Order: sequence, then C-alpha cells, then structure tokens
Amino acid sequence: RLRLIRPLRPRDEALFAQFLTGLSHDTRRFFAPHGLEWQHGQQLVAELDPSQTLRLLLLDKSGDEEIVLGYLILQMGLAPHEQERFNRYSIEYDPALCVSLAPVIAEGWQSQGLGAPLLKQGLHLCRELGRQAVVLMGGVQDANRRAVHFYLRHGFHRLDSFEWPQGVLNDDMIRWL
Repeated sequence: RLRLIRPLRPRDEALFAQFLTGLSHDTRRFFAPHGLEWQHGQQLVAELDPSQTLRLLLLDKSGDEEIVLGYLILQMGLAPHEQERFNRYSIEYDPALCVSLAPVIAEGWQSQGLGAPLLKQGLHLCRELGRQAVVLMGGVQDANRRAVHFYLRHGFHRLDSFEWPQGVLNDDMIRWL
C-alpha cells in the first residue's frame, strides 16, 4: 500500500469531512480537542494557520482515491488551562516551547500500526521546529488503555491524573524531545 503523511490543505474539505463522519461514537468520546463532525471539519479546513497549529493527514493512496487513515494535531505552545495543570508538576519546562498533540486513526484501521508512523512524523516536525517537549492535548483518557499503552511505548511519561469533564479520569503525559 502507498501511504503518505502530509499537511491538511484547504482543498481537503470533502476528504476530511468523510474521515470525520466515519468515526465511531467511542472514538469521538476519546478525542476531545475539537468536535469530530463534518461541520468542525469544514471550519478547521477554512481556518488553517500553520504558525499556530499543524494538522497532518495520514493517507492511503493505493487506489484511485485518497482515503484518510489518520489525523494528527500539533498545537504550538500550551493553552492556559494546560499550563495551569502542568505547573503543578515538578518539571522544568517552557510552555512556549511545548507542543500539544492529539492523534486519531480511522475506524477499521486502529491497532494496525498506523499511529506509530504518524506520531513519529509529528515528533520529527516538533524537533525541527526547536520544540522542547510534547504533551497530550487534554491528556489521554485513563479508560482508553490501548492509547495509554501506546504513548508509554513511544517514550511518553505519565505525570499525574486529572478529572475532566466531571467523572472522566485523564492522564497527563509528556515526551521530551
């Protein structure tokens, strides 16, 4: 299969919307940086600003059409609510040199080794941009054990847990670059 990782582009609106609408309720429940509906896809494509956020697509180009297999957000810096949480930990870091990361893999393609190359490319870009560390945007839901183990296998360190929204336990994780 021919696979490609590239930035999300304005002309990807329909392709990206198709990917988002194909995600299950469970996948949507574990992914919290933004909504995963068609309308959010349209808005994201219209508001691309690579100086603040890189949005990468993992594509399958084996057939006549491109199919989105994965999506990765790399948000430069930490949002104020993330900084507030990370300031509780006894780590030395510069929030401006961090990146918040959030990946999602298409239904039917999860647990097939696609997250690793997407994450690897994202980490490479973060290093190239002179970033110090990568954190999980909004943490990773503790109930999403597959994801927790994935991040630990790929060099992330668990710092602590927090509850958000109420009743949902999330783990803050960091990976130094």
